[in-house]
Amino acid sequence: MKRLKRVLAVLLIVIITISVIYFVSLTLICPAINDARAERIKEEYLNIELPPQTEIVETYNYCGNITGTGNHVEIWAGALIKSELPEAELFHWYEEMKISYVAYEPLFWPVPEDLTSQYPETHSFIEFTHFNSMTEAKGYYIIGSYYDAVTQHDIRGH
Repeated sequence: MKRLKRVLAVLLIVIITISVIYFVSLTLICPAINDARAERIKEEYLNIELPPQTEIVETYNYCGNITGTGNHVEIWAGALIKSELPEAELFHWYEEMKISYVAYEPLFWPVPEDLTSQYPETHSFIEFTHFNSMTEAKGYYIIGSYYDAVTQHDIRGH
């Protein structure tokens, strides 16, 4: 009987320990790992070679369930740029631009003149603080892309 109680106590301790480790990793450790990768990708946008008459105004990253389909974590990273170049020329530059992280679905779009919508509805998680002080959108563009998270074991994806 004592042996059974010991086995059950050890089993209970193991179950509680695994549960605590799982909870801590889901809410703290894995999100921090994904955030670190998102920051590294965002930093790459600060170091890209820009075409003439173009400057980076702000960079931004977001880590979470971006598309809303559930049970996965993605990273979006990008930059708000201001340029005097024509949109077609900037788009061509962006197609040729390389960063060291593999992206899927590279995005490039001009900031709409109607600053109330700011960007396409499907990208409503992007929050450039510079939008708060903008008076016109002419010459402003958003570049960025989606990237794989390091781990899907992140509470923001569920």
